[in-house]
Amino acid sequence: MSDDFGTVSVRRGDRSREIEILRQHYRTHRDTLGHLAGEAPTEHLAAEYQRLIADIDSSLRKLDELEGRSAAAAPAPPVTAPPPPPTDTQRMRASPGQRPLVMTPAPSPGEPAPAAGRYDVPSSPAPSSWRALLIILAGLVVLGAIGWLIWRASSQRRPPSRPVVEQTSPTPAQSTAPADTGTVTPAVTPAPAAAPAALKITPALQDYGIIGRGTRAVRQFEAINSGSTPLTIDVARSNCRCLYYDYNKKVPAKGHETITVTVDAARAKSANIEEQIAVTVKEDPNAAATIGVRAAIK
Repeated sequence: MSDDFGTVSVRRGDRSREIEILRQHYRTHRDTLGHLAGEAPTEHLAAEYQRLIADIDSSLRKLDELEGRSAAAAPAPPVTAPPPPPTDTQRMRASPGQRPLVMTPAPSPGEPAPAAGRYDVPSSPAPSSWRALLIILAGLVVLGAIGWLIWRASSQRRPPSRPVVEQTSPTPAQSTAPADTGTVTPAVTPAPAAAPAALKITPALQDYGIIGRGTRAVRQFEAINSGSTPLTIDVARSNCRCLYYDYNKKVPAKGHETITVTVDAARAKSANIEEQIAVTVKEDPNAAATIGVRAAIK
């Protein structure tokens, strides 16, 4: 019978040692959590540490119940002083690789306190939004410049009104009657005058518009012979020495010939060309006509 009591005493002693070892582990963790709660960077983390400490205290009370101790007889857990409030240096401290915490300044009297867990960060305009705004403004300026250039080019290319040149046929020279000397002269019947040569250039004026420097522009004129005899024509040289002609000098009766006039902008002496070029007729000098040429060299 003594052996049975000895066996029970040994088993109870082992169990008490195991419970005491477990209790020491809990107390070690509780002390560590108390130290961490005192150095917690945020109030939320400190509250979590306190909640874990409360769970450990509950576990210690359960260990006391396992040993058969009553709640009144169980030794009270050591009372730890509340952790001191963390200093600014502790709050700003962070582990390597983490950003430092930004503390909210204390509100002045009369102002509402900020919500817990929120920190004020000074707002600054994002550089990407400024960059996008600058790109939009630059695009608007470029579009406006392109539209102005298109409007200017279209207004310059608008053909001006062509002046109407009226050609008058030369009148034959009138013969003067001889002075009355008192003598009777026989009447002389004048020979029938030949039909005057009729030469017409159409159009009377060609506007070549704007010609780039170093390029050429070509227009064509029609030399019309409305007479009954062929005509031999000749086109005079231009004052700017920048016009070239291609034509057939013989214009048949009741026919026409094409005169091609080329403006060589590389040989132009001035930026504006305004010339009236004479077209003479070999058979009748009074049947001359003109070719009008107008151009702007850019």
